[in-house]
Amino acid sequence: MIQARYSVYDSAVLDAPIEEVWRELRDIVKLLPVVFGDSVKDYRYVDGGSAEKVPSRFEFTLLPSGERGLEEVVARSETEHSLTYQMLGQIIGVEGYIATYRLRRITTEPGKTFLEWPREFGVAAGADPAEVVPAIAALTAKEVVTIKEHFEKRRRSL
Repeated sequence: MIQARYSVYDSAVLDAPIEEVWRELRDIVKLLPVVFGDSVKDYRYVDGGSAEKVPSRFEFTLLPSGERGLEEVVARSETEHSLTYQMLGQIIGVEGYIATYRLRRITTEPGKTFLEWPREFGVAAGADPAEVVPAIAALTAKEVVTIKEHFEKRRRSL
């Protein structure tokens, strides 16, 4: 049986130079509390993983549900400022999740960075696509807005 696949795409212009943004976003475990805030805990690399190693597995717990996620960084490019990761197993009604976030220098606006974050996923057996797909689309959009706000706050505090 062929499973339906869904795609979401989010992007934003960040108020920080690409080097500053990449220093924070190249380590996905450091990104988790930025995008999830108090809705995530116990986030860490597992099985000998680290920010310097690819592939690297990491896990986290979503709150308030307590669901545990296991994901894996499968690619990182220091020159392209991109990171690709995938979900292992399922969580919040999603399976087969894979995503890549990329940064691009904005040459016409020094000190700003373009973030794009396409994601693809399937809906887990027993979950309702009519509920899961819009929920994931809203969640991913919120994550990008949260990253944008993170760098805006940092800029204002300088």
